[in-house]
Amino acid sequence: MSSSIAPEQQAPRAVGLNVEETEKTCRNIVEGVLNPKLDKLTKVFLRTTDKATNVPAKGIVQGEIPSWVEGNLYRDGPGVFNIGDTWYKHFFDGMAVIHKFHIKNGEAHYNSRILESNSYQKNASANRIVCDEFATRSYPDLCMTTMQKFMSHFTLPNLDDTTDNCAVNVGYYGDRLFAMTETNMMREIDPNTLQTIGERTNISKYLAVNMATAHPHIGPDGTVYNMGNSYMGSKGPTYNVIQFPPPKTQPDGTVLSPMEQASVVATLPCQWKFQPGYYHSFSMTENYFILIEQPMGMSVPKLLYNTVMHKSLLDAIVVTPDAPTRFRLVNRKDGKEVDCVFQADTFYTFHQINAYEEEGQVIVDIVAYEDADVIQSLWLENVLKPVGETQDYAMDGLPQRYVLPMNYKEAPVDTNLINLKDSKARAVKTKSGKIHCYHEAIAEGRLEMPRINYKYNAKKYQYIYGFIADNGKNSGKLVKVDAKTGKRLMWQADKKVCISEPVFVERPEATEEDDGVLLASLLHEDYEKMVQLVVLDARTMEQLALVTFATMGTVTKDLHGMFAQTGNTVHGY
Repeated sequence: MSSSIAPEQQAPRAVGLNVEETEKTCRNIVEGVLNPKLDKLTKVFLRTTDKATNVPAKGIVQGEIPSWVEGNLYRDGPGVFNIGDTWYKHFFDGMAVIHKFHIKNGEAHYNSRILESNSYQKNASANRIVCDEFATRSYPDLCMTTMQKFMSHFTLPNLDDTTDNCAVNVGYYGDRLFAMTETNMMREIDPNTLQTIGERTNISKYLAVNMATAHPHIGPDGTVYNMGNSYMGSKGPTYNVIQFPPPKTQPDGTVLSPMEQASVVATLPCQWKFQPGYYHSFSMTENYFILIEQPMGMSVPKLLYNTVMHKSLLDAIVVTPDAPTRFRLVNRKDGKEVDCVFQADTFYTFHQINAYEEEGQVIVDIVAYEDADVIQSLWLENVLKPVGETQDYAMDGLPQRYVLPMNYKEAPVDTNLINLKDSKARAVKTKSGKIHCYHEAIAEGRLEMPRINYKYNAKKYQYIYGFIADNGKNSGKLVKVDAKTGKRLMWQADKKVCISEPVFVERPEATEEDDGVLLASLLHEDYEKMVQLVVLDARTMEQLALVTFATMGTVTKDLHGMFAQTGNTVHGY
């Protein structure tokens, strides 16, 4: 690795592209990574896969994995941060790496692969970044003439050219496993070898949406529900609830895939016509889909301007800090939006924990932020700065609960409408007819990457699992939160360990919500070619087993994933 870019390898200058600034950013990142004073745990986030572990590695088990735990834990995340001498600028931009832990008979094996997306293959072929990502723009084609380079900046983006670098999450559509990101593209992967299968799947060919989240929900019958934006409709930008039913066998024996049966369940107009809100996830109850419309979105004028000026998608995100955050509810039976404005003082969120209904009220649990700076904290230049300078607001989400009263029509003004026992949340009807909601803290302290026993998704539940990242000082803590009492149980890893989100696996025949285990992957700051899998008792948070794998190459950080239990035909989260 070089700390500077060789003159003969420098990218060509282009109209609208500040190449000097881009090269400066690359040098800063390289020098930061090579800085011997850089906190080792920070370096874990910037590891780049040099060689995938294509051949499964058998793990050394300390303790005992319960014999009933059998299946595959899949993980997905950015794992390639530089192509040649060019570096991505943001953590979300790294090329996807898929990880798998196969568990059977008390043993475990690990393998991984770089996702062979079109974006990755084009970049690798050119030995530099040539495909745009969320916060990183490409260098122009070396073969372009000066006029072609100039004119390329006045060409509107082609949605068919959207990145298929699916580095956020994985999930099943029927019996097919896909890697997902927040565009309209998905990539199918082999559940066993993790090899990329076929061509990319463009959901825009099946639905009038231009993007979808990487956090879908799975119904008991295997129906996949998701949210997606449409930017090109006659009514302006819209939010859309979409669904993908399970595979269906026709009378003639042919099988319709979930994609071929896809449909739009509901369409909601955006509150801001030229700034559709950004959302990373959504929730649902027995009767409602719930979208949180936060005052942070993609500015359409800026997006067009940035295309000409060769700036990134992230540069088009606009925050309106004084605007309230809204809860948009859609009736699952008829697809109509609930005719009431539920709002709250400004907050921002990425992950909704769960939602359910009780006594005529809708309970929505989320991880909330006071501002939108968490996105800025994940610029690689910021990741490389000492803890306390820019990372003090990173991953500092708080678990909060909002309660939405559904008896709003006849409700009196200026009166708390929440009547749940022991609830500290409030909701007040204003003179304008809007319902202003005030949250209650689910528990003290921070929490991110929340997970639940998915059997209780959209239902009344009690337990939340996640990890704690207190300014980077406690990145090795897993936590169990009792949403009823606020009590917390924690498991502390070694101080040199970086931990993933926990995934709950329910014990067969379980009768209690927390009867199962938690699975989480661990990376050690001193050993790049090693990964561990910890197995915890989800009831007590006591360690049952720790499995250590020696890998063929550097193991990188992941974001999200899921466990596919052997024998199950429907795999939730």
